[in-house]
Amino acid sequence: MMNRLVAVLAAATALEPVARRTLLKGVPAAAALATPALAADNALQKTSCFEVIPDSSLALKPKLTPIKPDKCIGGLKAAKALYLGEHHNSLRDHLLQADILRALRRSEPRRPMAVGLEAIQRRFQPVLDDYLRGAIGLEQLEQQTEWSTRWTWPFANYVPVFEAARLNNFELLALNADSEDLGVVEMGGLAGLPNATLAKYIPDRRVFADFTNTTAFREYIAYVVAPSYRSHKEMGILRQTISGQQLKEDMPFKNFYSGRMLWDNSMANTGAVWTRKNPSGLLVSVIGADHVKFGGGVPNRYAYAAGLDLDKVRTVILNPSAVDTAGPQLETLRADAPVPLTLQIRFAAAAGDGGIPVINGD
Repeated sequence: MMNRLVAVLAAATALEPVARRTLLKGVPAAAALATPALAADNALQKTSCFEVIPDSSLALKPKLTPIKPDKCIGGLKAAKALYLGEHHNSLRDHLLQADILRALRRSEPRRPMAVGLEAIQRRFQPVLDDYLRGAIGLEQLEQQTEWSTRWTWPFANYVPVFEAARLNNFELLALNADSEDLGVVEMGGLAGLPNATLAKYIPDRRVFADFTNTTAFREYIAYVVAPSYRSHKEMGILRQTISGQQLKEDMPFKNFYSGRMLWDNSMANTGAVWTRKNPSGLLVSVIGADHVKFGGGVPNRYAYAAGLDLDKVRTVILNPSAVDTAGPQLETLRADAPVPLTLQIRFAAAAGDGGIPVINGD
């Protein structure tokens, strides 16, 4: 069974079709919406929540249904892992994440819970531990994780998440691959990493190979990762690795893809290790929406690594617009054409059909 996607929205207008011109102007998905109040204690109650019910039949007719915030939390806590897909620069997303953490803790005061952070690279796990035990404050946390060079999105926007985790007895997990290792992969592919280093991120190569050899994964790559690569290429930002090495020509797709796989595997396997140590626990990961949508990035990979059925994983896209769910069709739509909301991409093969479906709900 495919895991359900719960879309948590701050405004119903986020579901309306968006003209491609808006994307081309570089406006972030949440930028055109109202700036939130700084207080986030009741952010969830002021939010419209919708649940996507996928359809595994040949009809491919997923449904989008509204649910109340309390029921939403009930569904989320039934999982072993929850992925909150964010827009990194959106304070509203981070305020909502913080309120979801508080609601989860209120619902289960004694359950082991952890917050996994894409923003923090693995080497800085001791810094997160120091913050949780009160040895350092937020200023030292920002400095000692080298936030300004390794993540760069506004640290202040993430403060509500850090504080909600600390005050509500969550562990904090550094999920992301170290820039030094990712830079090597972007230069020369996965083969460029020493075996011992690669094993930190991909501990079982057979599991890795099995996961990538599925229709669902190939559809995800074609629908999400390949368009992202072409977008990066158009913007002229493929001449430098994440760690700053200059390239003589654009990074080839193979290395871009390999870097993405290292990134996603790092987040998935770090979470899976925590789950195995805490079998009754709930892992809540705050990561970018592209790594969450349609499950093909981190969530399904986590389930595979942790040995869990997909119904033990929940995925959430925070404050989405139709652009968030769009794929290759953005490259062919007229600038003023509406972008349809896509609820599901194919996760099983259809005989004689090699295309990428764009599936809209009711």
